[in-house]
Amino acid sequence: MASTADICYGNSTRCTGSCWKIDVVYGGVHTAFLLLFAAVRLTLGCCTQLRHYSSKTLIPYPGHKRKWIFTGLLFLVLLCAVSEGILTDLTRNSRTQPTLYVPQSCALLCTLMGITYYHYTEYWNKPSLIWLLILYWSSSFLIDVFRLSTLMEHTGFDVSVLRLDVIVISIVIYACLLISDINLIRTKVFKLCHSEKESYSDLQKDKMFYLYNYNNLLSRAMFSTLNWLLVLGYKRPLEVSDLGCLPEHLSCKNIYRRFEEAYKAEKERTAKKSKTPSLLRVYVKAYGVQILTGVFIKAMGDTCMFIPPLAVGGIVSYATKLYYNEEQTIDNECYVTVQEFFSNGFVLLLVTFIAIVVRAFLMQYGGNILDWTTIYARTAIQAFIYDKSLRLSTWSLSSGDMAIGQITNHMSVDALSIHWFTLGHIWIWPIPYQITVVLVLLYIKMGISAIIGALLLIFIVPLQLKITSNLARIQDTLLEISDSRLKKINELLQGIKLLKLYGWEEMFCSAIEVVREKQIKSTIKFGGSMILLWFTSDTSYIVITFLSFIAYSFISQVPLTPDLAFVALALFNQLTIPLTALPHVLTFFANGFVSFKRLDKFFISQEIDERDNGLPPMKRGFDDIDTAADFENHLTSTEEPNRDKSQDGLNGGDGDDLKKSPSTLHSREEYVTTDSLESEGRMNYGTFNHEDETQFIDTTRESLPEHVALQIVGGTFSWDHEGSSLALTDINVQVPVGSLVMVIGLVGSGKSSLLSSMLGEMTTINGSVEFNSKKNHVSYVPQKAWLQNATLRDNILFGKEFDQTRYQKVIEACALQPDIDILPAGDMTEIGEKGINLSGGQKQRVSVARAIYSNADIVLLDDPLSALDVHVGAHLMEHGIIDLLVREGRTVILVTHHLQYLHHANKVILMEKGRLAQEGDLNKIKKHDPVLFAAWEGTIRVLSESDRESDDEHIDDTEKERVILNQQISKTEIQTTRGSSGALIEKEERERGSVSWRVYLAYAKAIKYYRVVLIFLLLAGQAAALMLSHFWLSAWSEVGVDTANKTQVELDEEVDVYRRGYTVWTLSFVALTGIVLTCQILSAIYAARLLHVDLLRNIIHAPLRFFDTTPIGRILNRFSNDTQIIDLKLWTTWIGCLYTASLCISAIIVNAIVTPIFLVAVTPLLVAYYFVQRYFVATSRELQRLDSITKSPLLSHFSETLGGLPIIRAYRDEKRFRRRLLQAIDTNNVAQLYILNSFRWLTVRLEIICAMVILLAGLGSLVTCMLGDLQPSLVGLSLTYALSICSQLNWMVRMFAESEMFMNSVERVLHYSRIHTEEYRGTYAPPAAWPDKGNIKFENVSVRYATDLDAVLEDISLDFKSCEKIGICGRTGSGKSSLTLAVFRLIETFAGRITIDGIDISQVPLLTLRSRLVVIPQDPVLFAGTIRFNLDPLSHKSDDQLWEALEISRLKEVVANLDNQLDSYVSEDGDNFSVGQRQLFCLARAFLRNAKILIMDEATASVDMETDAALQNIISDAFADRTVITIAHRISSILDSDSVLVLSEGKVIEYGSPKKLLNQDGSAFSSLVNGE
Repeated sequence: MASTADICYGNSTRCTGSCWKIDVVYGGVHTAFLLLFAAVRLTLGCCTQLRHYSSKTLIPYPGHKRKWIFTGLLFLVLLCAVSEGILTDLTRNSRTQPTLYVPQSCALLCTLMGITYYHYTEYWNKPSLIWLLILYWSSSFLIDVFRLSTLMEHTGFDVSVLRLDVIVISIVIYACLLISDINLIRTKVFKLCHSEKESYSDLQKDKMFYLYNYNNLLSRAMFSTLNWLLVLGYKRPLEVSDLGCLPEHLSCKNIYRRFEEAYKAEKERTAKKSKTPSLLRVYVKAYGVQILTGVFIKAMGDTCMFIPPLAVGGIVSYATKLYYNEEQTIDNECYVTVQEFFSNGFVLLLVTFIAIVVRAFLMQYGGNILDWTTIYARTAIQAFIYDKSLRLSTWSLSSGDMAIGQITNHMSVDALSIHWFTLGHIWIWPIPYQITVVLVLLYIKMGISAIIGALLLIFIVPLQLKITSNLARIQDTLLEISDSRLKKINELLQGIKLLKLYGWEEMFCSAIEVVREKQIKSTIKFGGSMILLWFTSDTSYIVITFLSFIAYSFISQVPLTPDLAFVALALFNQLTIPLTALPHVLTFFANGFVSFKRLDKFFISQEIDERDNGLPPMKRGFDDIDTAADFENHLTSTEEPNRDKSQDGLNGGDGDDLKKSPSTLHSREEYVTTDSLESEGRMNYGTFNHEDETQFIDTTRESLPEHVALQIVGGTFSWDHEGSSLALTDINVQVPVGSLVMVIGLVGSGKSSLLSSMLGEMTTINGSVEFNSKKNHVSYVPQKAWLQNATLRDNILFGKEFDQTRYQKVIEACALQPDIDILPAGDMTEIGEKGINLSGGQKQRVSVARAIYSNADIVLLDDPLSALDVHVGAHLMEHGIIDLLVREGRTVILVTHHLQYLHHANKVILMEKGRLAQEGDLNKIKKHDPVLFAAWEGTIRVLSESDRESDDEHIDDTEKERVILNQQISKTEIQTTRGSSGALIEKEERERGSVSWRVYLAYAKAIKYYRVVLIFLLLAGQAAALMLSHFWLSAWSEVGVDTANKTQVELDEEVDVYRRGYTVWTLSFVALTGIVLTCQILSAIYAARLLHVDLLRNIIHAPLRFFDTTPIGRILNRFSNDTQIIDLKLWTTWIGCLYTASLCISAIIVNAIVTPIFLVAVTPLLVAYYFVQRYFVATSRELQRLDSITKSPLLSHFSETLGGLPIIRAYRDEKRFRRRLLQAIDTNNVAQLYILNSFRWLTVRLEIICAMVILLAGLGSLVTCMLGDLQPSLVGLSLTYALSICSQLNWMVRMFAESEMFMNSVERVLHYSRIHTEEYRGTYAPPAAWPDKGNIKFENVSVRYATDLDAVLEDISLDFKSCEKIGICGRTGSGKSSLTLAVFRLIETFAGRITIDGIDISQVPLLTLRSRLVVIPQDPVLFAGTIRFNLDPLSHKSDDQLWEALEISRLKEVVANLDNQLDSYVSEDGDNFSVGQRQLFCLARAFLRNAKILIMDEATASVDMETDAALQNIISDAFADRTVITIAHRISSILDSDSVLVLSEGKVIEYGSPKKLLNQDGSAFSSLVNGE
């Protein structure tokens, strides 16, 4: 060996001597330019105006990416040149020759300085500086040409010489860089044949913090633009405002436009073939190119991952030669050859390091393209679903075919499925490529043995596909069961007051638990499939490795050696990721295809009947929506429709308006308009401004005469598209402009349907509906008021500009001012979800105020007076409908049961069984049907038999008796919160910082502590078995090296021993893996079951106050999203987290055992890793929470929109609602974007840390091996485990971050599992017949809703006798309903006591008390199911009894005409019946309950006078032997009571017989009767 070296060293001087001069020149040129670049940079940066320039962005020049890629390649080539020079110097010379590597080092440094110089050229936007780069590239090109020619004189064109190859590649790269910069001079300096295509509008936004596209390529590859966010998130909890806004290409509006174009093209294609459009085809057309680009870049990164395993083999071979002092051959006496260079272990370590770093850059860069595409796809789907929902027919929503919950699932679940479907592309397509290349490389190394092991894939992959298919079916079942469970829970929450009043909460809870048990069984099946799936994934590569090595030991004649064993082991380990990811990705794709099919069906569902009928056309799409002006403000506050958007900074103003306080804004608004209602302001307050009105007028159609507002000619209408069940038949109506038309009729006669047909909400089978196109703005008040979760003012304005004068008149006309005065923030008080903090009458008046304020030409009012007290109803009729509508000349169509107002009508329409029975003014009807007119007069006379008092007295009395609007708000609260934001509904709790250890302890307790300990012991055993199997393999491979002194028999025996040991440890690992997975999954499902039981039972036992102050959506979120996470996702992440953690710890242990010094070297990297993950976890946690927070408004707005579709469409307000959705989606997408990019930020840094770990592990083991202290097989083992860290460390951090985030769901569930509950247990069990008399006694009773609120009833003492009929009356908020709630113990009695038949109700078990009473609530509640179930949920009554109850409640004919009669379906909330019919069903339900005490809380408010009178007679007969307490709006309904109780401000002011109170001068009851 020495002689060979001497020969080489002797020849080296001869070979290199003639080249050193050109090398010196080469080094000098690069050194000169290095100094020149530095001088220019320092001069411009320190001595010119540029020293003051500071920006976080740069505008990339054309060819920016190419420039950085070529420079990166040049850097690698020059690094190779430096390494070649050093290696040549070490192996060819007896003394060092710096000229072999110093000039290359100068070129390397100059290249780094050159790209830095280019960066500042872009940063300062000084393209003229490029001239210096052109000079440098030209000089480098020429000098390398001379070097090549000189080198070829000695070696010829020998491509095996590495130096020659390096020079050739450098020349090519210098030429490319030169051409690139010449082109840059053309475009940026001379501007020849070039125009700027990009506007860079993103940089004009003040809050544009996402600057990914405005940084150099290296910053993008490192995701350095997120550094500020990670630092901020580590320092403090993030807020939505910290994230800024989205770049234009990610905005919802632009995304929708692009997707819409693809969808239109697909519709045109399918229309020609008479097929339905395929959303999947649209998806591919819109995003296919981007997906392919991202996948291709990712595949390039995957190619780099094959380099480290192959390098391991070379390093082990090199270590073997070092350890056993094998002679190394030299192919070229002058220079290092390619083969010699890449067989050097230290060079291979460097190659491995570079390959891992390049792989990280490529994979994350390609992954980011897929991240963007994911946002594109999900956003487009959500926007399309919303746009479609705005046009959905009412029948689609109420028929049961498409429930609101199902559509909400499209928006959330299906959009999320397509989100994961898109992300799955980055895995699904490279997986076959990865597996194929690995198997080919294994075949090259191991021959047929590798194929034998790989044959297992033939069984595993189909098995996994089968399991995945089974998982998809189970998941479908789980979704169906989950939908059913959530539907029942939603019904329970919606009707919780009724359930508590009837004592049915346990029954509904049991029904939910039955469904939950089915879900748990399906979850166990799902878990079982996941056990099998993960078992095959986690053990397949181990088993394949095992089979291959065993086969190799029997088949191959060549013994197993360390280089072969560990290159094969490293390659087998490369199968881990694709085989693990495959089943998950297949699940994503299966779910995605299912969602595409579901959405295909949704997008072709029935829409409303849009015809050219004179109404303004409905808006479609988002093209006419401009959100740039208000988007940034939306990030930090709720939408302010009444704000003057023209003052925003982005619209040309100075933006100071954004910083004004609410009080400043209110002051400004007061000066908007001071004209009267009849002023020209009307031109600006219609549903659409008159200046824009021309776009809605179709000049081609013949308009109605000017005196006709609308007409229906020969109209036949049906709710369903096929017209199988006609709702209205042969309707002919003409409504004059400016007239008041009243529509009357019995319950279910078609009054509301008539209004719906006018609005186009029904399908027109025959005939037509036409509006006057010159006066076609419509406002609509539905029978069931619909309010938004916004301020009271915003609910009235409904997007219109604020006019103080007009607004105040509308408020007074609707009798809302006294109510507003008492609210904490006046009209800026937040109205809760579905108006939860307003009474039914208040909600209806706000709804009417909205219609009046809108200044619409035609106002449709669907029985708004039914929910109002007598005085308030009269006030609204006179001052609102008559003064502000009729006298303004607006057309009003009023559905009503209040016949006393018929004299105001210009026309009366009587509906009977879906037909128009009578039409005309009162005189015409009197002539046509005198009997009918006489009946009306009789009814009106009953209501007006008492003389009216003077108007002044009435007003004074009303003012005196007006009481607090909302008794649930304490006086202290009002004083302290007035002028505040007015939010009555508490904000949802947001956890900050890391999840408390107590939550982890509670979850461990739910699992059971002993199971947790067992799981950790099994994990330790699993990791130990894997490590021992690899150590055994390492020892086995050493047998193949040292064969010289052993016979074949001895070798065979030794191999057999190792083979047996390797088999034992491998099978132990396989068995422990199956046991660990089973224990983890079953324990997690057990914990999920327990947590749900505690949550459900605690929620149903919560006091009613909890449901009044907590939005239902918030509670539902615990049962839906949080429960789903605990059921299916939490254990998934924890299993992944623990498994990857065990592998990473194993890698550190193995390397510490092999080379203890590794622990010292790796410590700084572990510290770096600690800080990286700390920054990431802290920020990721906050981003995930912001994602949840910003997702809630999106889903809430969508759900709110679905609930108010007829109103939104009537007002033609789709544009504003689309704008709100667009803002909500964009706000949520900001959080989503940063979440996805933060994972990329983490992965790049962890990959670099992993590369350094491998470098240190390799260096340590190689150096130790050189010293003769380490066997080559242990070098391979050390590197193999170090390589495994790369794939596992990143996943461990991500899994840990997700696990902590998902633990937040456990925290939220635990929070609601520990709220205060009612006391259900009692101290006394009453007799079975109790109460047998019905005597109710109040003894100094004081009642409040909560301990921190004022009393709503004070010192009440009453005695209701057995079988007595008591009527309770009083103004709104006087305590009428609170009195009855106290009897049921729904609110707290903190003083005094209530007895029933002598028994203190506080001592009676709660369910016993409530089950012995019966109540008919004010708001009718029906549940989805059959009529039979709604009447008799416990199935205790016979059919005869059910029919009898229906007959009593006047519903027998209605039910008998249904196809399935008692088994007919009742839709969600009973929407397929009118409000009056729902109220009658509630009456029938009460009749079936044989209780001694009946309480009716305004039970007949929604039925007509005739039905009400009949029902009062029936009630007096059917309940003659029972105590009946009646609360009524219509005082006439309690005139026949035995006693009347009048309440005011929670106190008794009058109590006695009606006759006595009416004869009493100045009595409150008398004023109420006279008022009616």
